[in-house]
Amino acid sequence: MLEVKNLSFRHKGQKKEILKEITFKANSGEITTILGPNGAGKSTLFKCITGVWKNYEGEVFVKGSQVDHLSFEKRAKFFSVVPQDHEPPFPYSVFEVVLMGRASYVGLFSSPSKRDYQKAEETLELVGLYHLKDYPYTKISGGERQLTLIARALAQEAPVIILDEPTSHLDFKNQSLILSKIKQVVKEKGLTAVITLHDPNLASLFSDKIIVIKRGQILHNGNPQEVITEEVLREVYEIGVKIVNHNGINLVFPQIKET
Repeated sequence: MLEVKNLSFRHKGQKKEILKEITFKANSGEITTILGPNGAGKSTLFKCITGVWKNYEGEVFVKGSQVDHLSFEKRAKFFSVVPQDHEPPFPYSVFEVVLMGRASYVGLFSSPSKRDYQKAEETLELVGLYHLKDYPYTKISGGERQLTLIARALAQEAPVIILDEPTSHLDFKNQSLILSKIKQVVKEKGLTAVITLHDPNLASLFSDKIIVIKRGQILHNGNPQEVITEEVLREVYEIGVKIVNHNGINLVFPQIKET
């Protein structure tokens, strides 16, 4: 569904590459997680994949189409994006925020159709927020906001959903709630999901495939059992860790040196 080939990127006028020959595939019905430390190039990779930044080397394909050859409207129908942070300029209702996901289907001088309203309601039901549809988006909790943004992305009906740190600023309960809901929807609808995470335990629990990057390069690419190992995490994060396998899932514990 999504294929990235030999993607390299540097800002104009700079010699240092932020991304270096990134190559991977993300499949339908699966969560592919990009894991790595701060400054590894995760957010830059997303901007290149979605065509926000085009001055890269290499190729990005979605459903066989090369992304940098697509119009903005076409890209909006291929990709939906859930940002890490979102502060609306106006206290829109939860329903209005979700309805914005239908923007690529509404003409310049047109209003949302009956189908647009129906799709917004369906996605709110799907993520369990229909009861909050008339609430101001600015007055709901962090977890509810994140679910609202996921509903907005689903209303867009794009085959590829990009999620940049969907669990940032969320408590322990809401981290699991959000990722469980993402996994459920991705499986049910056959979407291709690519997400970034910082926590290797969350990556191990919810990912079908993990791509580890550091300093703009892929170090490891495989399923969680192959990637979440003591050797890999020491290499990436430069700290000692201990892996405990529980029911086939590798769980990570940092080794803290006593002072």
